[in-house]
Amino acid sequence: MHTSLPRTSGRRDPVVGPGADLLDHVHAVIGGTNFFAGKTPANALTSAETTCDKELDHSIYWVSQLYHITPDNEYEMVEFKGPAVYYQNRACDTSLDARPARATGPTSHALSPEGLQMVAGDPMKRTFDQSDIEQRAVNHLCFLRGGGSVQPNSLPLEQCIETRSQVTFPSCWNGKDLDSPDHKSHRRSSRVAPDRGHHHLLRVLLQHVELQRPQLRLRAGDKTGYGFHGDFVNGWKDLQRLGDARRTCTGREGVDAPGRSLNVGANGTPGTATPRSPEKPGPAEEIGLNGAVLAQLPGGKIPLRRDAGAGQAEPRHGRGVLITLFAGDGLLGMEEGVVSELCWIEIRLLHIYKAATA
Repeated sequence: MHTSLPRTSGRRDPVVGPGADLLDHVHAVIGGTNFFAGKTPANALTSAETTCDKELDHSIYWVSQLYHITPDNEYEMVEFKGPAVYYQNRACDTSLDARPARATGPTSHALSPEGLQMVAGDPMKRTFDQSDIEQRAVNHLCFLRGGGSVQPNSLPLEQCIETRSQVTFPSCWNGKDLDSPDHKSHRRSSRVAPDRGHHHLLRVLLQHVELQRPQLRLRAGDKTGYGFHGDFVNGWKDLQRLGDARRTCTGREGVDAPGRSLNVGANGTPGTATPRSPEKPGPAEEIGLNGAVLAQLPGGKIPLRRDAGAGQAEPRHGRGVLITLFAGDGLLGMEEGVVSELCWIEIRLLHIYKAATA
């Protein structure tokens, strides 16, 4: 587990839109500082610094940015406070009736190769197809004001005191390509791994944490929540040390225990989460930072109406334990929660937002 602080927000996406400075929606970005419109794998590996509290992690992570609609039908960016990243080991079984289980011994997954990049989710989705495993990997965990929780694939219709929007990346890799034309087909869900030539790697889960107010929430002009998506580029500086941490950090202190393999920072620690600026700033543009209220969403996206089926009941996944670190407030808690489908070593990335008054 490690925490990070926000680095930048803007309409760049060097995986989907290399060379383009302005896409049609805003992303929140953390990790390695060499984030710009060029070729991403080299950027991550050559980043001078990172916002993460593990100095060796120069990976770059970005997800679609959240906005509120005001009573005057204007738009406010929800302040991004910071994430936490979790690695979890789970056994893998590609049978269709498999359930999540903790891995032991040699059954653990391999590490992602240097420079691997991928996209999960689709910003254009506005309806839900339960037969689509990629769509089932996007969900929104809502903690209800009266207690309990729901976890639909759409943005919750209920009043939530906190919402965690999350997208899970496939954990099956074809063993040769660091990317593919659609940025997805070189990775498959472990449930649909096509043959034994594919390798089970870490599963990446990007999770936003939002402290709610009652106005509607938007990402890329999306009122449904089905368009939530994220990008990941592996930029770990020392995969051997990361692998050692995965195999040996089994106690409650995890990778922070004295003498562990990731402790390369000052005073024998893994490092310190530090806010940093990108090495190459993006174009100057008003996207709602610092409390600015916008007449329209950046990129001119027009919010679409929620689909009539967006609030339908949807199946819950297997049960498990989520360890949640609220990095912005310094609060560490553990709770039982609902986890995604199958088996994984998981990067759990929490985006912490400032509480807003109703």
